[in-house]
Amino acid sequence: MEPQVQAKLPLLSQYDPAERAEGSIDPLGTYAIADAMAVRLAPGVRERQGTPRFLTAMAVSLAVCEAFDDASLANDGESPPWQVFEWYVVEGLVRTLRDEAELKGLPGREKARRALEDGASLSRDRYLKTASVFGYHGVYRVLARELGIEVAGRLGEFGYELARAWATDEGLDGFLGSAGGDGQRWRVLLQDAVRDGLRNGAVARGGQWQGWQFMAEHLAPRNTGRREAALITRALTDAAGGYRRAILDVLRTPDVGADWLKTKSERRFHRQLARTADPDLTELLAGVAAYEQFCRWLQDAFDECRHEMTLTRGKTKPFQLAARATVQAAAERVTDDYVRTYQALQPLGLAPRFEQQFADFSEPLAREAWVVRLLEHHEAVQRAKPPNGKAPWVERFDDGGYVVRPPYRWDEPVAISDEYVHAYRTRPLWSFAVELGLVDA
Repeated sequence: MEPQVQAKLPLLSQYDPAERAEGSIDPLGTYAIADAMAVRLAPGVRERQGTPRFLTAMAVSLAVCEAFDDASLANDGESPPWQVFEWYVVEGLVRTLRDEAELKGLPGREKARRALEDGASLSRDRYLKTASVFGYHGVYRVLARELGIEVAGRLGEFGYELARAWATDEGLDGFLGSAGGDGQRWRVLLQDAVRDGLRNGAVARGGQWQGWQFMAEHLAPRNTGRREAALITRALTDAAGGYRRAILDVLRTPDVGADWLKTKSERRFHRQLARTADPDLTELLAGVAAYEQFCRWLQDAFDECRHEMTLTRGKTKPFQLAARATVQAAAERVTDDYVRTYQALQPLGLAPRFEQQFADFSEPLAREAWVVRLLEHHEAVQRAKPPNGKAPWVERFDDGGYVVRPPYRWDEPVAISDEYVHAYRTRPLWSFAVELGLVDA
């Protein structure tokens, strides 16, 4: 038995990981191909989405911010008018909505809550670190552009139609255009708030501002209006929307919807979807299924190696890792699944990309050699991550032993599963369907 190393670690053979940033996602480089197929299934939809009201909030934001020049920035030198408007919306909803369920899915709500507790206003420094990506504009922008809500940074034709339907539902006549009415008064009030927010580089309204109640009454995430919901549904199910319509139609089938609620299994759902799929969708689903089986072998074997290293609490040799049943099964099956996956991805134009990324697994190897190949693949994936590479989760030593780094230890036995490794947009589309009243949940 190999002696355990508890405190003194030998010199690393290739590099000092302290000089590299952490790369805590996608350790085997499997995400990009999965995401490419997910985009084909549901263009514009992302996993962090699920609340259609934020699409309307973006249309309203674009209508309000038409008053400002494209080059306008807050005095922080970075925040554009739409970002300032987002601060007001998020702070307003947190100020006025007391039921946590009403705030579900609202990006930045904890930041707003802490700012209010500290007596501060939302600003670049008191909001999300990468607000342009993780705020609601960032999360929903790709779908807003896909649907035509935003075009070249301005309100698109569908965005205008959606904002008009929202204003009608909410009784805000005059919010768009030059006609008078209560809506026009509110638009001017919001524009003034954004203008002062740009000047201050932060929310520039106190606790008694009437605009806070406007956010609760007219932009609450759970209160999508009838005309508004109908328009968003129409846009999501447009023929140009990839297979969003096909997915939503099958999810709306009572037995399928009930099964999804019970299992949340995209593998099962895709089998149900395939029953009525056209030939192109059938090819895409076949590509997904084959790729996910391939990825499942790699992921489970990698996690099993992390678990074995965690239990060893010192250097672990390849023969110890290769003794694990999951690693043995992966070593025996991956080569055949590589061939099947390559063939399934050919009609989708993704086979060359797959070959470039996973050629390491195209030929059979003995178990110990295979597990070394798996960990070398992980190291190469981490090294290639921008901008300057990321530290590996598993360190290799001169004597051929491995140690899993503390943040990536795996304490519990690996739960072997046949479920997908990656997500393919069923969850956000189901959430859209619930919020739009297309299904009961």
